Amino acid sequence: MYVIGTGKDTDEQVAALPAQALAPLQEALVLLEVAPWTGVPFVKERPDAPVRSLTFGEGGAGLITYLIIEYRRRVELISIVWV
Repeated sequence: MYVIGTGKDTDEQVAALPAQALAPLQEALVLLEVAPWTGVPFVKERPDAPVRSLTFGEGGAGLITYLIIEYRRRVELISIVWV
C-alpha cells in the first residue's frame, strides 16, 4: 500500500474540480494507493521512470501527474487537471 501525498497546489486543484470529477478522482486515488506503476510514464522513452500520469473520469477527462517514491511507498501528486 502506498501513501498519497498532496500539496497546496494539488489541494487547490481538487477544490476547483466540478462535482462530476470527484468520484472518478477518488477511484483513481485508490488505484494509486495499490498500483501506482499502472500509470503511463511521463517520458515515454523512460518506461521505468517514477514520474507518471493516469487519466480518470468519463472519456479520460481528468489527468493526474504524480511521482512514485518507491523506497518510501509514497505517491506525491504533482498536478490534477480536468478538461
